[in-house]
Amino acid sequence: MHAHSPRHALQGHTLWTRAGSTGRAPVADNEPCCRLSIIGIIGSHFVISAIVLMAHSPAPLPANEEDRVLSLEHLNVLDSLPERDFDDIVLLATTLCDAPIALVSLIDRERQWFKACIGLDVRETHRDLAFCAHAILQPDDVMVVEDATTDPRFRESPLVLGPPYIKFYAGAPIRTEDGHALGTVCVIDIWPRVLTEQQRLALQALARQTGALLENRLLNEQRDRHAAELTLSLENAQSQSLALERNLRHSQRVSSLGMLTASIAHDFNNLLQALSASLQLINMRSRRPRDVETFSNSGLQAVEHGRQLVTRLLNSVRQDGHELICIDVSERLEAARDLLWRSVGDQLELTFDFSARGWGVLCVEAQLHAAVLNLLANARDAMSGPGKAHIATRFESVKDEPRLQAGDYVVLSVSDNGAGMVDHLKDQIFEPFFTTKTSGLGTGLGLAQVQEFAVNAGGGVLVETAPGSGTTMHLYLRILGQINSESQG
Repeated sequence: MHAHSPRHALQGHTLWTRAGSTGRAPVADNEPCCRLSIIGIIGSHFVISAIVLMAHSPAPLPANEEDRVLSLEHLNVLDSLPERDFDDIVLLATTLCDAPIALVSLIDRERQWFKACIGLDVRETHRDLAFCAHAILQPDDVMVVEDATTDPRFRESPLVLGPPYIKFYAGAPIRTEDGHALGTVCVIDIWPRVLTEQQRLALQALARQTGALLENRLLNEQRDRHAAELTLSLENAQSQSLALERNLRHSQRVSSLGMLTASIAHDFNNLLQALSASLQLINMRSRRPRDVETFSNSGLQAVEHGRQLVTRLLNSVRQDGHELICIDVSERLEAARDLLWRSVGDQLELTFDFSARGWGVLCVEAQLHAAVLNLLANARDAMSGPGKAHIATRFESVKDEPRLQAGDYVVLSVSDNGAGMVDHLKDQIFEPFFTTKTSGLGTGLGLAQVQEFAVNAGGGVLVETAPGSGTTMHLYLRILGQINSESQG
């Protein structure tokens, strides 16, 4: 039968011809061509309908094309990975418009690229074939093509005559705040149809949301980049800060070591004076063995305290601290009575009253002796002639003294009947290197060391003084508890 002949198999097909050539595919070049439709067969002859056509023409460029493309490139979105926010836009578009295909399409210089798509397997097409390239020419409205096969702009498009066989298109332009149309949110169908007013409004709303998403995406990228730069700067600053902190700690350590060395030199002067006095007395009493023994013991005791001061300096270098022990201050000072008396020589009449006995104080014994020697040296230097000094201990329970924590203390007091001090000096005398003595008679470190000792022992120093009434230094040393003096180390 004729129905199965090769000639009948061509009936209903379309052939394309150009410059004498004939084929089954549309002509690709933008040249005039002829579409031949085989509408029937009479005998051995084809009945052909011939229509002369122009090839598909691309959309013209917008007037602001260069600025528009620069705005798109500024967003840094082209060729980025899929993102859920944009995928949600096309999902809503297909649902609201009941269309099988939806795109977020961005028009680049030579292509349309899809930030999100449903219903297509491609991510971009050439700009010359893009419906959206026409849609951005009307940035304030939705472009609707109800039947592309009857629209002169698209009826010869390969996307209409071939896959995906577009018949219906509706695209709402995506605009920037400057009014540049970057692309569209569009829906596509393979059947002719109309777009309702509600669907038109929905597409416009989705296009506005897409524009906002693009702007926010750029802001987030800039924020993340700025945050990364700040994090890097912060890390560099922290590294520099740590280096500066290490240098500062080293400088402070060197400074503290220098102060400690000067302080120990100050204490050594006091010890050497006591040792010198003892040796002078030994020399004077060399024919009286008992006195020689007493004075030599005092000298040896001064040497021992000097050894402890050297140990203190070495401990500060080793960073393992000083040896803190719980001692009975009264007992230890009682044992050093001769050393203390020799340290002031004949210039001071020295008396003692060690009432606070059996109370344990945590401190470094060498620092205790050094503190008392410093106070006696200050008392001696404050005298223009012979004077009096008194060393006493007592128990005191502190409750309302703002400069001390509430609690029980052994109060070690050193008094003199010297000239006293004016009020404003009371706040300065504990500053390192502050001194009222003439050059060469003092470093100004003695009272700073006294205060350091008292603070390290859990207390502080209170001063009573007035011009012409002498000075009393009260060292408050925090009590740990009662102590058996015989068992002290």
